[in-house]
Amino acid sequence: MKKTIILIITAALIISLNAQEKVHKFDFKIGSGLGFMGSGDLTALCFENELNYKLNNYFSTSLSLGIGRSKEYKERHNDYLQGSLNLFISPFRNDKKNNFKIGLGYTRINVTVASFSSSYYYPDTYINQYNYNASSINGFNMIIENEYKISSRFIIGGKLFVTGGIEEGGIVSGALIKLGIVL
Repeated sequence: MKKTIILIITAALIISLNAQEKVHKFDFKIGSGLGFMGSGDLTALCFENELNYKLNNYFSTSLSLGIGRSKEYKERHNDYLQGSLNLFISPFRNDKKNNFKIGLGYTRINVTVASFSSSYYYPDTYINQYNYNASSINGFNMIIENEYKISSRFIIGGKLFVTGGIEEGGIVSGALIKLGIVL
């Protein structure tokens, strides 16, 4: 009888330990919004994919890839491709429904500018000439983000960011609305 009681208690402890909620450390978010390129005079439509990893209840890190396109003028297009590695701190903890976090990180930005330069008439045809400039910029970014867990699997949030270039002074700033899923 004593062995049976010990066996039942042991089985109950094992079952209750396995039934506890699994801690999910990864989440994936996609976002879209408006950004400003250069000195803020070019409005860009921005998209971003981000993979987050929760280090503990106060710190997390992320890897993100973003693109933006500005078509301010008919004859000029500005695009950027941005890859970032960020570290976030959540001063009010990141294990609740609402997660407010502040982040800093390293960014690599590839900026391209394509513009119409001239047009001339050559016998029986028009010839258009275009300029294409590309540059890569290393920089740092600052992020303020707030996210809310709609359910145990789905996240919605907002993000404000500023990225400044070290070498050439290129700046990209903006705001995104993000949707995510806990992996």
